[in-house]
Amino acid sequence: MIRQSDAGTAAAAFILLLMVCLGPLYFGSVLPRERIALQIGAFLALALALAGKRELIGLRPIKVPLMTVALVGVYGILQSLPWPGFLVAFVSPRLAEVWRSAGTITETATATIPLSLAPAVSRGVGLHWLAVAAVLAAATLVGAERHWRRLLAASLLVAALFEIVYGSDNWFSRRDTIWGLEVGGDPSRLRGTFINPDHLALFLALPAACGFAWLWWSIRRMLRYGSLERRLLQAVLPSLVFLMLFVGLAFTGSRAGLVSIVAAILVQGVMLAIYYRTWRVGAASTGALALGLLGIGLFGLQQGLGRWMETSAYEVTWNSRLLVYRSSFELWQLFPWTGTGLGTFRQAFPMVQPPELSMAWLHAHSDPIEMLVTTGVVGLPILAWGLVALYRRLWTVFQRGRRSEDRAAGVAALGALVGVLLHSFVDFGLTLPANTFVFAILCGAACGAATRARRSDRDQDAGSPADDSKSRTRPG
Repeated sequence: MIRQSDAGTAAAAFILLLMVCLGPLYFGSVLPRERIALQIGAFLALALALAGKRELIGLRPIKVPLMTVALVGVYGILQSLPWPGFLVAFVSPRLAEVWRSAGTITETATATIPLSLAPAVSRGVGLHWLAVAAVLAAATLVGAERHWRRLLAASLLVAALFEIVYGSDNWFSRRDTIWGLEVGGDPSRLRGTFINPDHLALFLALPAACGFAWLWWSIRRMLRYGSLERRLLQAVLPSLVFLMLFVGLAFTGSRAGLVSIVAAILVQGVMLAIYYRTWRVGAASTGALALGLLGIGLFGLQQGLGRWMETSAYEVTWNSRLLVYRSSFELWQLFPWTGTGLGTFRQAFPMVQPPELSMAWLHAHSDPIEMLVTTGVVGLPILAWGLVALYRRLWTVFQRGRRSEDRAAGVAALGALVGVLLHSFVDFGLTLPANTFVFAILCGAACGAATRARRSDRDQDAGSPADDSKSRTRPG
């Protein structure tokens, strides 16, 4: 008979599987209805994962990352609330001046002013951050069981392969439609069901990091167990999947995406070399990159690396972004302490937008810069604290995972973390709800993996049958 807590975990895992598979399908869930559906799914998954549990020891490994993500959400909601005018004038004089110049408040000391240029936007984005915290917690609880981690990883790989297959049809025919709707943009770049190919590139970086970890884990087992034929078959499937993901990412034409995944794979290789104290293991990253570059050469060098060869176009694009970055720092200097309000870059940027940038800029094309502008010196350190804590937990999983499969989860999530951070410094892919939630699910599931109480038996392969027979410790 299934216990109530086990049934709740299974139901939460099912919701997370749906979020991974369905979240990217309709323009990355950027539209309000799909975004709200993901948020409801996040809170429901957490409620089900917690059902029947008398203690929250399973959340202990991510208490700091979970708290910081939730704090950013709470901070955005607090920014949307009305505050005494004299207090706002003290912490953000320019913000008080903007509201007064708008004629919506008086000069009296009793007037109230929100700490955001667009309170409704900050409130909505704050709720989104709380939903991300909820899905991070739910994934950690679900990821404590390795069969759920396997299903989540498999669903991510299937979703990514679908994006490549679906996008390839439009790419070959140069159609500018998604699901029959004209969306414009550049049809010469692979973009799947995302309007912006760069957003697909960030999404594909997540399964690509998982694909490398799967490839390493399969090769480790291939060298230890079974006949030669079985060993070779065991490595064929992950090799093909990784090759397809790497080539698909390259064909998005995203320069930041390609650089980020190459850096992520190299970091993963160095991690393995450090753990096993031999560069022969770490050389797996070089082999994986060689496999990916070979695939690009076979399927089309110009299509895969064409944007790198367009130097003049690159310079024009990069110069525009540098101008946005410079203007964004000017905007931050106007609201240094509390920012313009979480999610309000679109409303605030026209205050400093130079004439050379004629188009509307919805985002800063750099998530850290946008976070600094919209939350000030209050919000960015909170987020940085959480990222450091998340890295430390994932490193612990990699170093002290009970099984090689647990350590592979740490390798995958750390690679994804490196790739996402590098990409986010020059783009805004994490503003897509599907990307954010899938990234949180991947990291949460890896954080939930069981670890040893202390580091020991470095060279023992924890994926051996003898190790699998041991009782599993609680995560933490």
